[in-house]
Amino acid sequence: MSPSYLAVQLAPFFLQGTQGKLFCLFVPPKDEQAEVLVFLPSFGEELNRCRVMVAMQARMLAELGVGCLLLDYYGTGDSEGDFGETRWEQWRQDAETACAWLSRQGYQHIGLWGLRLGAILAAEMAEENPSRYTRLLLWQPVLEGKVLLNQFFRIRLAMLMDRGGGRETTRQMREQLQQGQNLEVAGYEINPQLALAIDSKSLMDIGRLPETLKVDWFEALMDGQTEPGMASQKVLSKWRQLGSPVAVHPFTGVAFWQLYERGLAPDLLDKTTAIFR
Repeated sequence: MSPSYLAVQLAPFFLQGTQGKLFCLFVPPKDEQAEVLVFLPSFGEELNRCRVMVAMQARMLAELGVGCLLLDYYGTGDSEGDFGETRWEQWRQDAETACAWLSRQGYQHIGLWGLRLGAILAAEMAEENPSRYTRLLLWQPVLEGKVLLNQFFRIRLAMLMDRGGGRETTRQMREQLQQGQNLEVAGYEINPQLALAIDSKSLMDIGRLPETLKVDWFEALMDGQTEPGMASQKVLSKWRQLGSPVAVHPFTGVAFWQLYERGLAPDLLDKTTAIFR
């Protein structure tokens, strides 16, 4: 017998954003007093690789009465616009548009669910508007935007080598962007404004989060690990020193955000569901 959550319907619709229509999937909470999460996706192909996991989690939470709005930023996924047009500030505006729409529907308890790079955006929003959100749910957060951008650049390096093209370094790619030129990587044309913004982002730069905000940090354990790595521990230590009661939830499973084939991490789904029981 199939799990009951598979019968939960995620309703597709387009939300009017500041630049164009934003594609969303929505499952409402059980009532206006229940919690609803706005999902902020990752960057590039990670968005597509994570869709199945994210949709499964949204359905599982819906069975507990928790609503979810899954957002595609402008220029990404099924939203209007081209990837080369999108900016970090545009993503921020899109996320705020989604939250404002939920408020207009009468939902009062809105949380942010950020995956990978989306975790940085979620944390920024929670820091700058501390009274608005009830929860910060972080899945495998990117600690430094620069590291993620380097991984993205390496895809271009590998493609150039496969084609027998000239060698290029990540430094040269950054110089090209700093000169105002777009950079194409695996079909994604990234503009300088977005790249330089991502390059500057860090969870270490997040200041004080409100004590009333529930913060749940989910991170995959590597072989032999019993807790998140040292870089994550530095961020967690700083946040706790500033008064944020972060709950850390290590999980085991495949790095589904990196896999070309569909990958699932049931332990992550189960542990995320458990915090809402």
